[in-house]
Amino acid sequence: MIACEDTRCRIGGAVTVDSVGGLLRELQPQLAKGIDTLDFSGVETADSAALALVFSAMRQARQAGRTLACTGLPASFTTLAELYGVAELLPA
Repeated sequence: MIACEDTRCRIGGAVTVDSVGGLLRELQPQLAKGIDTLDFSGVETADSAALALVFSAMRQARQAGRTLACTGLPASFTTLAELYGVAELLPA
């Protein structure tokens, strides 16, 4: 589930291999409109597919000449990023 307001989108529920495709499709038009923040405080479950979501969103924002911030990242998400050696690539 994604709920957007102004330049912020809040992601909730599960961000897993089963849900990330739909979340990306839902998020793409919002990124095209110029959102600048992804809020993960509503995420209940995340697996490595969550990293794909963030990096895909970052790539789309960068291609449009913008930056993207992420807030409310669950501890498990940060642990996955550290495990894969990409924690320093996550937007603040």
